[in-house]
Parts: sequence; C-alpha cells; structure tokens
Amino acid sequence: MKMPNRVLKVLAISALGLMVLGTIAPLSVYADTVQSTDYQRQTFTKVVDWYDYVRQYAAANGLTPPNASEHAYLYTNYINVGGYQLFYVGLVNVTNGGRFVTVPLQTFFQHFKTPGGKDALTASSFLSLVAFNESSTTTVPNSPDPSDNVYASFSLGVDLTSYLQNHAPSYVAGSQVIPLTQVGTNHWTWGLEYTNLSAIWWKITPDHLSPIYDPIPHGVARYTELTFNYDLTLDPSTKAAHLTETFTIGKVTDLWVIRLLPTFIRHYNATGSYYLNGTQTPQSQTVYQVLQSGGYKLSVVLANKTILASHTAADKDGSGNTVDDASSNDLAHSNVTTTADDGERVFQADFSAKSTYQLYDSSDANPATYTITTRTVRRDGYGKNPLFAFQNRFMGFFPLFVAHVDPGLIQEAKAGLASFAVSDYLYIISYPTWGGTKVVNDPDYTTFYQPASNAGLLIVVFIAVAVAAVVGGVFAFLMRKRKTANMGMTTAPGQAPPTQGPAGPAIPGR
Repeated sequence: MKMPNRVLKVLAISALGLMVLGTIAPLSVYADTVQSTDYQRQTFTKVVDWYDYVRQYAAANGLTPPNASEHAYLYTNYINVGGYQLFYVGLVNVTNGGRFVTVPLQTFFQHFKTPGGKDALTASSFLSLVAFNESSTTTVPNSPDPSDNVYASFSLGVDLTSYLQNHAPSYVAGSQVIPLTQVGTNHWTWGLEYTNLSAIWWKITPDHLSPIYDPIPHGVARYTELTFNYDLTLDPSTKAAHLTETFTIGKVTDLWVIRLLPTFIRHYNATGSYYLNGTQTPQSQTVYQVLQSGGYKLSVVLANKTILASHTAADKDGSGNTVDDASSNDLAHSNVTTTADDGERVFQADFSAKSTYQLYDSSDANPATYTITTRTVRRDGYGKNPLFAFQNRFMGFFPLFVAHVDPGLIQEAKAGLASFAVSDYLYIISYPTWGGTKVVNDPDYTTFYQPASNAGLLIVVFIAVAVAAVVGGVFAFLMRKRKTANMGMTTAPGQAPPTQGPAGPAIPGR
C-alpha cells in the first residue's frame, strides 16, 4: 500500500518545526511567578511561563513580543543550602492558542565554590533518545557510530489519526511534575514524567565532519513514558553533593515503519503487523519481535559543561585519558572526572557504580539486568546537526541565570552554555539488549564543593532578561542586556499550564 504524500508532509512539518498541528480546546490558564525574594529561601519549586517574562522584557525595551497565545511552561526547582546552589529546569510543554507540544528537555545547573575556593558552574543536559542498528562496518560495537543506522527520536504534537486513515491513536501526550520533596537532612527528590509520547524517528549521520539527517522520516514510535527522577544528597563532611538521575524509558506500544522503495507504511503493535487499512500482514510480527529481529538498540545522548573562574578545566576518564572532542572513550566501567588546571577535583560523572540497566518484559514485569555501554562522542556530530536546533536554543537562556548568580563568570557562560555544540563533552549511554520494552538506568554525579553558611543568600531575578522569538515554528531564546531590576508578575494563583489535553499539573508546594 502506498503512503499518501500528505503523510510525509505532515510528519516533516511537525518534527522539523517542533511545533504543534494537533488541536485541543483552548484554555485560559496561568503559570506561577518567581520574584527576587524567592532566592532568599533555601528552596523553591515553580511551574512558570518563560514567555510571560519575555513579553514583559520586550514591552519594556520596545521589542516585538511573542503572541499572547504563545507559552513555554518550565518546571523549575531551586536548592540553595550551605554554599551550594542547584537550579533545575524541565520543559513541560509549549503551547500556541489551543495547540501544544510536549518535548522532553532537561537540564540541571550547579553553582558552588570548590574546596580550594574556585568559583565553579556546571550544566548537565539530556539531549535525545536515539535508536540504532549496527552496520557490518560498525566501528564501535553496541554504541551508535557514523557507519550505523542511527535514528534520533523527537516527540511531536500532532494527531496522526486523519493522516493514517484512523489507524493511529490520537495524540494524548502529557507531562506531570514530580514535586520537590525534602526527604531528610540535606536530601531532596523531584522529577518530571512524560507520557504517551509519539516520536518521529529521523535518520541521522552523527559524523562531526558532516552532521546531516534524512529529511524524510523513517518511522513514528509511541512510548508509554519517559520519566526523569532526581535524588540529591549534600554531604558537608566529605564536601560532596551526590545526584542520581534515573531514566525510565517506557515500552514502545506502536511503531509505524516508513519505507521509500517501495513506498509504504507498516504498523506494528503488541498483536502483530498491519497494513495502513488495518488488515493484518502475512507472517505478522509484533512490535517487540520486529525491533528485536531488526537488531535495534537504544541510547540516550547527554552533554556536560564545567566553567571555572580564572582557571581552565579538563575532563579525564578513570584511566587518566583526556575526554576531548577528538576521541571516543569507553566509560561503561569508568567515570569522567573534571579537574582544574592545578589538579583539584570539581565534578564527576560516574558510570562504574551503576554499570547496568534493568530491562522489563512487554508487560512491564520481570526485570532482567544487562550491562550498559557508555562512550564519549564527537560533539559536533550531534550538537551541530540541524535536527537538534531546538535543544540548542533551549540551552541558550542559561547564561542569563548565570549573570545573576555569578557575574564574574558571565562571559565564560555565554560561550560555554550557549548550546550543546560547545559542551565540554557529549556522551551516550547505550542499552544493547532492548526489543522495545521498558528500560531503567541511573547514572551518578558528584560535585565537590566547599560548605559555607547561607549568609547573603542570592537575591536575583528569574531569567527576566531575555527576548524569545518563534523562528520557523521553533521558539528561540535571544540574549539581551538586563535593563530591569525586578519583574514581578500578577497571575491567578494555584493554576498551571495544560499538560495532557485540558488537564494541568498541580504546582508543588501548594
């Protein structure tokens, strides 16, 4: 069966624009606000509308603001205890009138002084899910490399029902905040859960010399969830902050495979494979059988950056090898330690303590343990691929927060936090045994800081100094110099952005 041209068109427009084509009922909703006085507290947790701050700044400076119907809702958590500050941001969704898109984006940002007194910033970010199957000429077994068939997975906000002849479930992606909770002395947990994600698979070539992608989508996958859970413990006695980030990648319930020669679509689910008209194919395979027989493996792509005042930083693995942009290093049983130019430890991403992952069966039960494959990769192969423009623009607002946290580091932050393409290192955690079922993995991060009293808590303004513009359907963050001392916002208290259809998340702490 041939695939209608409009299917290719809508898939391409949806993912390349990363804005929404599916419509839900328009809602009148409001986000919470952040004031400078919030930073006098040890913690705060808010769901905020980034575009509300952008509109205020634009009005005050004679700039064109985003339309009033446009919103970008961020779940933010702030912890400021004993000389250590953590600022977390997760994108809840982006809306435009009655249309919305849910894109899993996550970054946690830390500011502290090292035990040796150096001013330090770190930023660690989730970039994308990547599925791959290896070619006969693969250079790195069990990890995506330029010779493999690599598919970057991007969630979209489009109801495919009308385009796939009513044989695709309607788009019901959602997101739910997991409240910031203090579970003990110097111990916090929080998270963000994305559910029912419909994600386009774009074939990419992660080659740093030629980072390209195929403009025709190769498939659409429906994941039950992608959940990020965080567990932070501060240990002043050892001068260390320990953060565990747990990924839960839900099973694939549906997969539409798009082939061009000849042009057709096959729909796979838990019961078998089907033509676009809904009739079952001969020699039918389930979605789990086709992913397993096709040799598909799964990865997550992450980035890390460290910035030091008046010092340079270096990143080395457990064997002392430099992790730089010219090499691919095996980290599965090792770690990456960031040190200052005088050898002082600053930050460590540890993969040796949690070198395994859990893989569940198709009923989300009976987990089995397998070994991860973790490698650093050439960052330009991902960070400069046009397909990742949305993630790079999302990174662009972090220097604005740095400007208030530590003005002495703002120039370095502008250069170092502007995008994934300038990260110190990109690394990929791979799950070689997959088959489309649920994966759980939890890497550890350690920050080495100097405990201090909380005298002189930060009094700053939440990212109130930027301008955003919608460019080709993608919201972009453009930096401008701060001109306003404080931007308080008046909103309806206790209400929050839409997450799954008309429902909205409860704002933590209310």
